[in-house]
Amino acid sequence: MSEVLFSTRLNSFALGNGLKHPSKAISTVELIKLASKVKGLNALELNYPEHFTSNSVPELESALRDSKLKVTGIQLRWPAPKFSNGGFTNPEMSIRRDAIKLVAEAIEIAKQLKTDHVLLWPAHDGYEYPLQMNYVEGWKWFKEAMQEIADIDKSIRISIEYKPAEPRGRTLLNTTGAVMKMISDVGRANVGVTLDFGHLLMAKENPAQSAALCLSENKLFGLQLNDSHGAADDGLLVGSIHTTETVELCYYLAKYGYSGTYYFDTDPVREDPIRECEMNIERMKHFIDLGSSLAKKYPDIANGDALHSSEIIWKSLK
Repeated sequence: MSEVLFSTRLNSFALGNGLKHPSKAISTVELIKLASKVKGLNALELNYPEHFTSNSVPELESALRDSKLKVTGIQLRWPAPKFSNGGFTNPEMSIRRDAIKLVAEAIEIAKQLKTDHVLLWPAHDGYEYPLQMNYVEGWKWFKEAMQEIADIDKSIRISIEYKPAEPRGRTLLNTTGAVMKMISDVGRANVGVTLDFGHLLMAKENPAQSAALCLSENKLFGLQLNDSHGAADDGLLVGSIHTTETVELCYYLAKYGYSGTYYFDTDPVREDPIRECEMNIERMKHFIDLGSSLAKKYPDIANGDALHSSEIIWKSLK
């Protein structure tokens, strides 16, 4: 079995002790050094362009080597205010072109850092009011942009991380089904999805169901783990609220052979970020082992008998 890769949100290490917004900027190299203190962490994903403004690529490569942390992905962030009215779906063609250009730059950065995965969070591709967005035209623009960037380098996987809302009132790609429809329309083998546990809860979806269906189409490129109360993107410790749902997710990840990175997208505002990340890793190792064990022992557990499956899960948690 290949090494399980545990990655995390680098900005989490700029938080802690009640500081949602630290009073001073912390360089990316400093954040990498903090992350290297986490026991069991063996990977990172960097945000572009955010994490490339304070340090050069060679400086980041040196820090990563010293920290013995592998880069498993570059996460594209279209910054406001420029893209606050949309990236790929912006009514202004020049801004749509700039949104594509930013992804092209991220692809080159990914190649320099020896990762084959670029994740897109289309945070601003949405709307607030009726008749604000032309949904059909916006869909077409998004599809064409995805086709263009997918064709830049077919060895680079491009995945879409969807969120139903925030910062927009609604997003164009607001469900797993919508993202999978977009992926189908784009029609490129190197385009897939990254699922975020908390975003799925916000959309009133079941993480295990979404993951199983995406895996069955070989389109689950990435996984972002956390927990929440479901109303917002709380970014809590893995398994802290939805324990049973996390077990079920790991059952299907094992059953259908997920081999990607386990990335923690948590937000330790008041907690020690190093210990919080270590707890995420400890818990996720347990959940992965449990899901794998259940998948081997009960490959046909999901047969309609709710009491039978519930009893098995209950006993596994004791």
